[in-house]
Amino acid sequence: MHVITVGSIIERARKEQKAISQKTLIQGICSIQTLYAIETNQYKTDILLVDILLQRLGKSPDKLEIILSQEAYQLVRQRDLIEEAILRGRKALAAAALEAYPAQNNVNQMYQKRMQACLSYRIDNDHGQAAELMRHAIELTLPDFSYEKIEDYLISTVEMENLLALEHVQCTRAAQSNLQPDTRHLELCMQYIDDHFTDSEEHAKICAKCAWLLAKAYLDHGQAAHAMVICEKGINELRSHTMIYFMLPLLELMVQIGTRLGMAPEQNRYVKYLESLRFVWDSYAQPWYPTDMLLHNCYQKEYHLDHELIKSERTARKLSQQELSAGIYKNVSSFSNFEKAKVAPNRKTIEKLMEKLNIERGLYNGFVTTDSFEVMELRHQLNIALAHDEYRKAKDLLDQLRSQLDTAIAGNRYVLEDAEILIDRKLQKITAEAALERQRKLFESLLDTKKEKLRHIPMRNEVLIINHYCGILIGSGQKNKAADLYTQTIGQLRRSHIDVRYRYRSFSLLLCNYVYCRRDHSTVCEVLRNELFCGKSSVLSFCLIDLLHIWGKEEKSDQKCMKLSESIYYISDLYNFINEKKKFDDFLLKKGVKTIR
Repeated sequence: MHVITVGSIIERARKEQKAISQKTLIQGICSIQTLYAIETNQYKTDILLVDILLQRLGKSPDKLEIILSQEAYQLVRQRDLIEEAILRGRKALAAAALEAYPAQNNVNQMYQKRMQACLSYRIDNDHGQAAELMRHAIELTLPDFSYEKIEDYLISTVEMENLLALEHVQCTRAAQSNLQPDTRHLELCMQYIDDHFTDSEEHAKICAKCAWLLAKAYLDHGQAAHAMVICEKGINELRSHTMIYFMLPLLELMVQIGTRLGMAPEQNRYVKYLESLRFVWDSYAQPWYPTDMLLHNCYQKEYHLDHELIKSERTARKLSQQELSAGIYKNVSSFSNFEKAKVAPNRKTIEKLMEKLNIERGLYNGFVTTDSFEVMELRHQLNIALAHDEYRKAKDLLDQLRSQLDTAIAGNRYVLEDAEILIDRKLQKITAEAALERQRKLFESLLDTKKEKLRHIPMRNEVLIINHYCGILIGSGQKNKAADLYTQTIGQLRRSHIDVRYRYRSFSLLLCNYVYCRRDHSTVCEVLRNELFCGKSSVLSFCLIDLLHIWGKEEKSDQKCMKLSESIYYISDLYNFINEKKKFDDFLLKKGVKTIR
């Protein structure tokens, strides 16, 4: 059985960066013994500690697919409850949840203090208390921190958010006293981000926040031109990674800067960007959801539960609880309690269960099919090339990926075959019929023995196989069959105990393409709400186009349809969706609507 865990990924990433010592990596967050336990998969790791370790190594945890115990997932949900209570202004609930939060180590104590600071700032409006709590949070994981020694520290995204939040509070207090904010610390933060945040997505998320604060400070100093440059930098970072979260405050600031510089609103495309995104946000985002909370981030996780995976595999193989647990558990009732998420087994027990089920991707804390972030990045670039219809580039990337993946792992073989079918079909190297047959066989590897339903809640790679199969079915005139398969897969994701927000990449892709099969108003609205809630814009313009088609059938007013058409054009321009921008530019031109270029 091939075992790749989060711990082995951290160990490899650490050893590849010889300049980073263990002492520097763990400073303020855990002991050498804890790091060893994590790397050897002997520690029930809280995912927040894993995130910080990976971010300090310059890696994005969003590229991993993680299997959690129920206990670990409940801690994730507890943090969500705290954040949502604060955002909704429910002080008593937030305070009680923070009091009950298990702050048993530096990382969780840091989280507790940062959210107490957030409560003080957003609900109590006590900026002095917020600043004091945030300083405490920073000190817990970055002991003796000073900006003069910033280069001596490894700073994660989470910890940089703490630094920026403190600067934000201090800038707010300065403004209340009619003082100009100090830009020096923010400039040092931006320099550190540019020098040390090597993962492009992690860089984009934190750079946008720092850019917003720094541009505001420059504007308060009367340096509008400087403010425009840095604000545009933040916008471009989010644009290049199709992120919505923090785009609205940056656009609002850019419009203010334009006004300060004397730009006519009707000639400022940022005014249109803001109007269009605000129109969509106000129509579909939840009213309490933030646009400018520094301690909040995009939901781009991919989580699974260990007990769900084991139970679904056992059921698919037609094994009883007695048959699977024999020789592993002392009695069936103990195993039954695990499947009901009442108890969490140790690592060795999980590995024995997976070995008995012949699951190659054995894991406890998490898994991918490689422990190399370079290979993960290669796979990520392949997905981007496929999404942008760059099939010759994708072919080169696929060849590189094939040379670096362990094809003894069945999951890796499926990934390669899935991409190869799609590329060969688009480059017309195989017929549509041949592609359908190959993709059908690949899809059937995901089914149970009777081929009646999916074996388990699909992993990300399996979702891509299903989606590509549905695409071929639609192309061959079998839209209803594709819609039924989308319905089955989406239903499995919904029935999971994992909230769909923690499966953004999978859920959003499936739901958006299901809408293409069955243009249903409520489903389109759900896709839009999910997209905005997760802070992404990957399928935003496509959903809006679907909505426009539905409005046309419902005979909505021409004025509403034109407003939506303009929004699609400017959102497509903002996020460089070239094809959609061109189509709606031509459409608006025919309607006599002049766009800002």
